[in-house]
Amino acid sequence: MPGEQEQCIFCLIKDKKSPSFAVYEDDFVISVLDRAPATKGHLIVIPKRHVSGIHELSEEEVSKLFIACQRIIFAQSQVLDCEGVNLVYSMGSGAGQRSPHMIVYLIPRYKDDQVSIVWNPAKLTDDDMKEVFNALSQVLKGAAMPVIAEKEPVVIEEKPKEEELIEKKPRVPDY
Repeated sequence: MPGEQEQCIFCLIKDKKSPSFAVYEDDFVISVLDRAPATKGHLIVIPKRHVSGIHELSEEEVSKLFIACQRIIFAQSQVLDCEGVNLVYSMGSGAGQRSPHMIVYLIPRYKDDQVSIVWNPAKLTDDDMKEVFNALSQVLKGAAMPVIAEKEPVVIEEKPKEEELIEKKPRVPDY
């Protein structure tokens, strides 16, 4: 709905109509510091197209989204001296989605940061597991999914950028 998009805070951010600290932007996403962060350096990645969830994105758009996340997480791990980063995506109110616009959270993790992403494991019987396995594997084998033709990979040579802002070797956290 056009009215929904006009009032969407994430659309306002991507249109530069709401103040934000944008740390990354490309043709498909913008990433800004979260105004209510879980930790220092907590970012949100916002697709520029107003979509409610990942299911509304094309495969190319999903690829662009996760390439952006990969670059941003690499930068977070270089700059923030964090021990790790959680990539969090929620689809639907039952999963905790609070906005009509899809977003991905990139949350740097620090020792004793008090952030908790845990669940109590469900107890499923083997019959429950088989039922879920059969249903999902049938759909994912193509019954409800488009068939994607195998294509020969295209190699594109990238020219190195004159200025690299981020060190090439990743800082790997000790676990």
